[in-house]
Amino acid sequence: MPVLASALLLGACATSEGPQSTVNPASLGVSAGESGNPIADAAYWGGQYEQNPGDAETAAKYGEALRQLKSFEQAMTVLSVAARQHPDHAGIMAEYGKVLVAAGQSEKAIPVLVKAATLNPSDWRVLTAQGVAYDQQGQHAEAQMKYRSALKLAPDHPSILTNLGLSEALAGELVEAEQTLRGAVSNPSAGAKARQNLALVLGLKGEFDEAARLAKADLPPAVVNNNIDYIRSMLVQPALWKQMEQLDAPIDTQIQ
Repeated sequence: MPVLASALLLGACATSEGPQSTVNPASLGVSAGESGNPIADAAYWGGQYEQNPGDAETAAKYGEALRQLKSFEQAMTVLSVAARQHPDHAGIMAEYGKVLVAAGQSEKAIPVLVKAATLNPSDWRVLTAQGVAYDQQGQHAEAQMKYRSALKLAPDHPSILTNLGLSEALAGELVEAEQTLRGAVSNPSAGAKARQNLALVLGLKGEFDEAARLAKADLPPAVVNNNIDYIRSMLVQPALWKQMEQLDAPIDTQIQ
């Protein structure tokens, strides 16, 4: 599938390999387990988890690091055990819900995230993850309500706006999606995903020149041309929005 169209999809596949224990976060000059390098963080928290698997905070941090590595099966194993041991721990329930969403198990994720939101109503990331889960279920109105609730806690956050814009696009609301995604892109902290998603929506609206200009900021020209051709072919096919929702992976929303 072309890269531009794949902006709607979750990216790299999960890895079946565990963290490399030879990585030492301390050598990076940062706090242990907070390097920003998912391999280093997973190595650190994996070691802590082996020593004390019953500690709630350790399990939550280890699960988060594994999710960042896209080791979803391993993360679900760790967090499902932790959720049974600590059903009222907000961090564990939030991480368990997020990894279920990332693994495409949105139906199972929704009640977990509802509980996480009850335990910590001020966590906008949980609301965003709920929105992703509803989008995976095709319940875009419900998803958009969650994203807007998240925006009340984190106004104008680019990742929330990107998710909201994608949801609007999947619902066929291209004008609204363009406006929302332009808001995301205008934030200096917005990354390539926001630009590529806006390019996709512009392409779906037939505004190919601007879509190509945005896409070329991050992609090689040959890839951009291939993507634009793909979108043109989509536009002449019937049941466009049904086709979008039946792509071969969950939409590429941002879960933090």
